[in-house]
Amino acid sequence: MHLNVLNDIGIALDGGPSPLLDHVRCDYGACEVDALPATKLNIAVQFVDETTSPRDCVEVRGPVSYDDRGVLLRDSLYRVFRIDFGSARARTWRATCDVDFDPHLFDTILEHMIHFQLLKRGKTFCHAAAFRSGGTVALCAGSRGIGKANLLLHALQGGATFIADDWAVVHGGGTVQGLPKRLDLLYRDIEAFPDLLAALPEEAAALADFVGRAAGGDFELNQKVAQVLESRASMRVPATRLFGQAVDPDPGPIDQVYLLQRRRDDDGPVKFEAIDHDALVTCLAAILEFEQSDFLLAYSVFRARTGRRVELFDLARSGGEAVLTSALADVPSTHRVTIPASCPPHEVYAAVANHLGKPGRAERDPKTGSSSAAA
Repeated sequence: MHLNVLNDIGIALDGGPSPLLDHVRCDYGACEVDALPATKLNIAVQFVDETTSPRDCVEVRGPVSYDDRGVLLRDSLYRVFRIDFGSARARTWRATCDVDFDPHLFDTILEHMIHFQLLKRGKTFCHAAAFRSGGTVALCAGSRGIGKANLLLHALQGGATFIADDWAVVHGGGTVQGLPKRLDLLYRDIEAFPDLLAALPEEAAALADFVGRAAGGDFELNQKVAQVLESRASMRVPATRLFGQAVDPDPGPIDQVYLLQRRRDDDGPVKFEAIDHDALVTCLAAILEFEQSDFLLAYSVFRARTGRRVELFDLARSGGEAVLTSALADVPSTHRVTIPASCPPHEVYAAVANHLGKPGRAERDPKTGSSSAAA
């Protein structure tokens, strides 16, 4: 399989037959091409048969381990994804992957590899949802679990145009576009939008039904297991299936950036406060670094065991900050959005829509200059 992602990153997935090919095709099928010239091949993953065990590797943290051959990432069944960090300096960055590797971990690793190729081109990932509403492009960034996908679902249900979910690609020139992949939804997102159940693929609907029944006590599961299912059960669903639209493929200028943050108190409205660009860039870069922590740890293990450095990874944070600094320099509106812990998702969306000017107006505090949207 050959992919031309964003008309910029050439990817080859070769080797033994693997169910991962169909999984990848569900996300990046629109990017599939018949072949890529060697000069356009940026990432090459070879599917092989490789597993390991606790006896055969040294476990560092999470999926990161190493053995006599080098650093590796393993899934829960000890199937191996082995990255050649040294080849990242070459035209083609190479890796091998077990044919039955966990598909969701595969997605994550491949996305990180795409990000570092984009970084060479003056682009960076931003952990954010993005949509166009009333002609305004809004980038809604934040840490995992803050409610970005839920906010996006509300926006799409309200008629917004889908740009990005989870990973937005920010260009140094101040534009944003999305990876051409499916929406990554958690059970709580489906729970908040029960009318979407009918549009889910059969396997996703079955998973949502099982998690809901487990949470309701239909099975003999202890509360902790049920809570883990609720918080971690995820499903990838095409936006075309839910809302009749695909990812907008063209970069668009960023008009508004919201940095979503949760506060512990349960009272008061969602609050909007202007945030300066330097602080915003620092926050966005730190969130990205956290999301890539396992990947960057694997590089640190590579460096510690080989004594070799790869500038692309050593300067990843400063490189990403430089792109974000350039991209956000002329964005007309950037705000920190603080959300009370108990605030339901629909009220968060109502506040953001109000702040964007659809509908109603935002109320500004004359003393602090910050604005808040009443529910």
